[in-house]
Amino acid sequence: MSKSPSTSRIRGGWWHPAAILLGLLGAGWAIMWLFWKLDTNLPGPEVPQAITDLGNWNWAIAGVLVLVASFVASGTAPEPEPGATLGWRYAPQLMIASALIGLLWIVTFYTISNTDVDLPVITDLGNWNLVIGMGFIVAAFGFATKWE
Repeated sequence: MSKSPSTSRIRGGWWHPAAILLGLLGAGWAIMWLFWKLDTNLPGPEVPQAITDLGNWNWAIAGVLVLVASFVASGTAPEPEPGATLGWRYAPQLMIASALIGLLWIVTFYTISNTDVDLPVITDLGNWNLVIGMGFIVAAFGFATKWE
C-alpha cells in the first residue's frame, strides 16, 4: 500500500541538505570574520593569511554563500497543493522588524558618524552601513510580498 502525496511529507526548500550546508557555511564565515576582525584575543587558531588578504571581501563571500543557499532552497521547494495558501504566517511581523532594524541601523550610523563614539562593527564598516540598512529595508519589501 503506497502513501498518497497528500499524506506523505515532501521535503525540500530549507530542508534540502545543500541549502542547510551553504546557509550554515555563510553564517559561520561571517561570524568567523567578525571575531577575527574585532581581534578579541579569543583562544583558537590564528587567522590564515589567505583569509586575511581578502580583507572586507570576506563579508561578500559570506553574503554570497547565504544567497546561494536561498536559491537552492527556493529551487528545491515542493509545489504547493491546489487551494493551499501561499502566504507566510509571520510575514507582517518580519516585515515590520526588518524595516525597523534597517531604519535603526542607518540612524545609528548617521548619529555616531561625526562623533568620537566607537562601535566596533558600525565604525569599521563606514559607508557600507547604508548598504546594510537599505538591505534590511529591501528585505522588508520582500516580506511584504509574502503577506497574504
